[in-house]
Amino acid sequence: MKVWVYVEGPSDRLALEALWNGWRNKMKAAGWGIHVLPLDTKTKFFNKIGARASEKLLADTRDLVIGLPDYYPNAPYAGDKYQHNSLNDLLNLQRSLIRACLREKGCDADVLMQRFHPSALKHDLEMLLLAACDQLRRHLRTSERLDNWIHPVEDQNQERPPKRIVEGLYLKEKKQAYRDTKDSVAILSGVSDIQTLLYSGSRQLQCPVFKDMLDWVGDKTGVQAY
Repeated sequence: MKVWVYVEGPSDRLALEALWNGWRNKMKAAGWGIHVLPLDTKTKFFNKIGARASEKLLADTRDLVIGLPDYYPNAPYAGDKYQHNSLNDLLNLQRSLIRACLREKGCDADVLMQRFHPSALKHDLEMLLLAACDQLRRHLRTSERLDNWIHPVEDQNQERPPKRIVEGLYLKEKKQAYRDTKDSVAILSGVSDIQTLLYSGSRQLQCPVFKDMLDWVGDKTGVQAY
């Protein structure tokens, strides 16, 4: 039994694998595998997700599939077939792309879609680095508070998405560019309890969309992420 998580690029895959290391071990012990698969770019994600997800849903009636693209940016898709002006638009777009592929194959899309969960990294993967503020601070080797951003962290906007915030912190604190395939892994591998990332010290929920996806997998597999 497997959980297939489709993301945009290799940095998303590497960072999530680092964050989910302990969870993946628990899943393995329970007979589940969790695999993060990059589809290269946001446009290629949209181009490929229908065929890839429908293939997995049809291959094994026990497998689960998750769509986890970035929400940012959405402006380049204005006016085309992949237009999405809200998170709900992005979730519904994923559903429609997969349903179309399933129907082309003559399948009962309603039944199969029960094992698909559309989600998003809102606005991008780096919101997890802002949520892991203690680990981010340690990696930057700074004692500064580092919370000059919107809370919850998923509520950043298109003008200042999490990745741009992280890039600015690296230039200010380390005098070097942020390397998404290396630095995100270094930070998230230091998170020993995912719950500390989901909630702030004052118990404010930091990542409701991300948490909803984790909870869906936990409910389906019986193996909770936190």
